[in-house]
Amino acid sequence: MKTLHLIPNTLGCRLPHEVLSQRAIDSLQLCNRLIVESDRSARRLLKDAFPDENPNVKPSFLLNEHTQPEDLVDLLQWFKSDQDIALLSDAGAPGVADPGAAAVRMAHNAGWRVVPHAGPSSILLALMASGMNGQNFAFKGYLPRDVQRRDKIWKEMNDGLQRRKETQIFMEPPYRNDATFAECLKRLNTDQQLCVAVDITLEEEWIQSKTIEEWRKETKPDLNKRPCLFLIGN
Repeated sequence: MKTLHLIPNTLGCRLPHEVLSQRAIDSLQLCNRLIVESDRSARRLLKDAFPDENPNVKPSFLLNEHTQPEDLVDLLQWFKSDQDIALLSDAGAPGVADPGAAAVRMAHNAGWRVVPHAGPSSILLALMASGMNGQNFAFKGYLPRDVQRRDKIWKEMNDGLQRRKETQIFMEPPYRNDATFAECLKRLNTDQQLCVAVDITLEEEWIQSKTIEEWRKETKPDLNKRPCLFLIGN
């Protein structure tokens, strides 16, 4: 049966065999066509996983936040062929905080089999390590830069914390991490929990959960330009 394979990408690790399942790696090797968030990250994964093969041989279709609806007409043609396809994110799991869901919908509509493969998800790994509520949580993605929209998201997160006891998870572009950490210390109550998860799966991995009161007494962590997730809870 024609299959769309959802292949997680590493979170920056150059050793895919250590963080991806063998089934995922085998499936990636067998697929001759790729749907990618960026060509560079996909080719790097291919080069790291299969050093003896040319990473540029397989054709790719770019699917990201810049892809326009009219661009998807060409992708529809891929789902009319008999060749399996691999969907790759820039980092972590395809379709989770990732634009790949459009391709997955196409596969289902075309009657294709959709196979998710095991691999790293920074969101779930950070939640696992946070010590916060893993039964009820909300992922907010990247917080908006606009002040009014940002205030609205913070209000939603506080409402989720207070009413539903939801762990709130969000991220920022790495260059904004320091400012966002300071914002958390300013906006959150002293007894609320903040988890900071940095460089997940890498040698420099650093994950800490503390109350806001405890964070205020600590030396500010070095978060600048490092992949980071923020989690808040009660």
